[in-house]
Amino acid sequence: MRVIIGGIPGVGKTTVLDELVKEGFRVENYGDAMLKEAISLDYAKNRDELRKLPIEKQKEIQKIAAEKLSRFSDVIIDTHFSINTSGGYLPGLPVSVLEALKPDLFISVEADPLEVFERRKNDPRRNRDRDSLERIRAHMEANRNYGITYSAMTGSPLLVVMNENGKVKEASQRISQAIRPNDGGMK
Repeated sequence: MRVIIGGIPGVGKTTVLDELVKEGFRVENYGDAMLKEAISLDYAKNRDELRKLPIEKQKEIQKIAAEKLSRFSDVIIDTHFSINTSGGYLPGLPVSVLEALKPDLFISVEADPLEVFERRKNDPRRNRDRDSLERIRAHMEANRNYGITYSAMTGSPLLVVMNENGKVKEASQRISQAIRPNDGGMK
């Protein structure tokens, strides 16, 4: 099963995915795959340079990375359904990427916007956006709408999983149950 998981910064997606890795799931980060391709093509040396590439080169790298990730039949792909830019929300999964990946399931990891606000404020390890509570709500809504759109475009279901403070294991168990309900799915 090929699963795509998205969530806005601060919902705890990485923490939930770390739990799934402990359970034996294979997780691949789409951004890492893109950076690897950009480096191999000598387009960029880091993520900051990757974001500053001309759009056509970014699209080229997106597609190459998606084609490489599509070789895995049992994988969770960690990505963003939408990216909040100064010009508006950018789709994280353009049509060419969806066509290459052929996902079986989309999962949107979400949290209460106030919890996201507090997590961002209290996480010294990350350089988080200092968005207002309203902007966090708007981005979470946009993210879910993108997930719904991707689901409609591919015919694959969208599952929304809440990651409440102190309940990471519950969120990862909900995802695990969706992926392998009788332990007969992904390994």
